[in-house]
Amino acid sequence: MKIGDNIRNIREKEKNLKQEDVAKALGISSKAYSNIENNISDITLTRLTELAEIFGVSPEYILTYKEKSTFTNHFNNYDGNNGINIMYQGCGETKNLEQQLKESKEKLQMLKANIKAKNN
Repeated sequence: MKIGDNIRNIREKEKNLKQEDVAKALGISSKAYSNIENNISDITLTRLTELAEIFGVSPEYILTYKEKSTFTNHFNNYDGNNGINIMYQGCGETKNLEQQLKESKEKLQMLKANIKAKNN
């Protein structure tokens, strides 16, 4: 993904700003700003810093931007879970639900053993 795409995604998806608003804040025409987002115009470090300030992020965030993964919370509300909530969060690779549950149970058992060992 090119830097103009990153800038557009941050502006639209995270900051909910219009191109005209950002162009005005930068002191440039809407067409000049559109050229940045469309990867027609190269961006200077000064302009990158100005955009970072407008968006309230770091320049590095703009350069390395990736859309946030969505996640779902799966709560098992039945008598046997003792109030334990298990969250499955997308992180680029997809594991099947059974494998995630197995790993979560193994981690839980390890934590319980650690707590028991510390209490003894």
